[in-house]
Amino acid sequence: MPHSTLTVGSVEITVIHDTEVASPFSQSFPDVPAEAWAPYLERYPDAYTKNAGGEDSRRTHFECYLVRSQGRTLLVDTGLGTAATNPGTVTKMFGGVEGDLLANLQAAGFLPGDIDTVFLTHLHPDHVGWNITRDGGTESPTFPNARYVAHEADWSAFNTPKDSEIFGFDWWADTVTPLRQAGVLDLVSGETELTGELTITPTPGHTPGSMSMIVNSGGEKAFIMGDVFHGPAQVTETEWVFRFDMDSDQASKTRRDILERAERENAAIAICHHSGFGRVVKEQGRRYWQAL
Repeated sequence: MPHSTLTVGSVEITVIHDTEVASPFSQSFPDVPAEAWAPYLERYPDAYTKNAGGEDSRRTHFECYLVRSQGRTLLVDTGLGTAATNPGTVTKMFGGVEGDLLANLQAAGFLPGDIDTVFLTHLHPDHVGWNITRDGGTESPTFPNARYVAHEADWSAFNTPKDSEIFGFDWWADTVTPLRQAGVLDLVSGETELTGELTITPTPGHTPGSMSMIVNSGGEKAFIMGDVFHGPAQVTETEWVFRFDMDSDQASKTRRDILERAERENAAIAICHHSGFGRVVKEQGRRYWQAL
């Protein structure tokens, strides 16, 4: 899949596609009536599809972002992965669909060893899938020269067998625990500067430790968000509850807050489960996603 790049001041942000699946509305947003989707199917036809059973579905992208800033090369999230790197998630949640992150990273001109920081927006299984590579009985970080950065609240939330099996299987031991064992995982507790142009900031609700990257360079801004939004409809419908939001009230508040900030600061926004970049626009008093 072709990659796209957005320049924000002197920062380059490149979408690195991992994979895509069809997610039925009834599973992702079980409390939202089917007819409520109609205006968004019309407004954003490229964001939606039908699954194999003919159900209206989101085109759920698993996007990662390559960010180049002040001589640094960072990767935001590591996607879904493969049956070898993230076995439970790929086989039990997504029917064997596998990601192509490394191939698409190479197509963009980069190798795993070029990455010096991996920022994990949160520690759900579909955002950590390429963390670890296995060769026979040996496992090692996929990005060998990188520090992996995440919020300590997510570590606390999932770092027991009971908590890490909330999806019906334990992805944690395959994708996150090995980072701590390898000594490459840095846990932060709040807003943290990664470079003079990049800051990660808490945006909780989907998980307690969810974070977003704020890009601020040359008077321009962009926000790279994990699962604050699950597609463009939620930019308008901030109260719609996504099935896997751990604190739905906080998730809605976070959506409202980040949209107000993006509008106020004229920031470009990127959503990890939607393709490309956009901005917040207002029509008749309501906010909408507008693709760049």
